[in-house]
Amino acid sequence: MSQIDEKVEELKESINVIGMSVLTGYTLADAIREGSSVTEQEVGGWGNGARACALTAAVISAKARGYID
Repeated sequence: MSQIDEKVEELKESINVIGMSVLTGYTLADAIREGSSVTEQEVGGWGNGARACALTAAVISAKARGYID
C-alpha cells in the first residue's frame, strides 16, 4: 500500500468519526483542507503521501470520499 493510500484510509476514518462527509458543496478548497489534515506540507515537490502539496492533499481527500479511485 502506498503512503497516499495509507493517508486515504486515515482520512476515511476521520470523515466517518467526525461526520464531515458532505454530499453537496464540496470544493477544491475543502478537499485541500481535508487532505492536509492528515499530511505535512510539501515544499518544492508533489509529495509522497506523508508529505503533500495542495493538489496531492486534494487527491487524498477525493479518494477518501470515493470521488476517484
